[in-house]
Amino acid sequence: MTSICWKSAVTWSLLGLMFLLFALMYGPVPALAEEPDAVLYEVTEDMYLKDGAGKFVSSVVPGGRRTAVAQLSGWAKLGTPLCPAWVKIVAPKTKKCTLNATGADDLSLDTGKGTLAGSYTVVVQGDNKVDAPEFVVMTGTFKGDADLSPSMSGQAPIGFITNGVGTIDGQPGVFKFTGTFRLPFAMDEVGRYRNYKPWWTELEAYYLDKDGNPKRVKDSERSLGRPTVRIEIDF
Repeated sequence: MTSICWKSAVTWSLLGLMFLLFALMYGPVPALAEEPDAVLYEVTEDMYLKDGAGKFVSSVVPGGRRTAVAQLSGWAKLGTPLCPAWVKIVAPKTKKCTLNATGADDLSLDTGKGTLAGSYTVVVQGDNKVDAPEFVVMTGTFKGDADLSPSMSGQAPIGFITNGVGTIDGQPGVFKFTGTFRLPFAMDEVGRYRNYKPWWTELEAYYLDKDGNPKRVKDSERSLGRPTVRIEIDF
């Protein structure tokens, strides 16, 4: 779910102007300050490039596609479809449910658009109070349309999920959701965008907020010290 086509050096002022143009076309992006219903972080990702015939290639080609499988982890608010109120019967001290998911996407390299799908588990604290939550209380699946064109075209390090539909195993019906991808990026000491891995340098990593301003990636938003893609979900 990460971008592969960002420009290697862009001044922050130019990026801000590009974001304003993007906002006029796509509308405002949800602010980080407004807590979403759920958040997932991309802990690991395996990405492949393919040509138009579906054969694996080592670089971007016209008409090609980008496919990836990611392991995700995060949380959902109590009272949402992924953390229903009955969870407190199992774990009375629960304030948020922990989410673990496996997601796969298939995107066009020409348009940056495609699909995503996967499965999830909802977990709460088990018998080890020191370990991370691991006791499974609910499972299900999800799918939707993905649009990473703003990132893949160099407009802004964000993307969107639309037409999201989820199921809960053993229960009838579905729930609907939308999402926003926020991709981490680095800046140098004079505010110029840099597309190199910030953990190789002394630079901080950032997410882009709705106003086109950088918001520092928190330590809790890293996986083994590395910045992760943040996926905000609303039901």
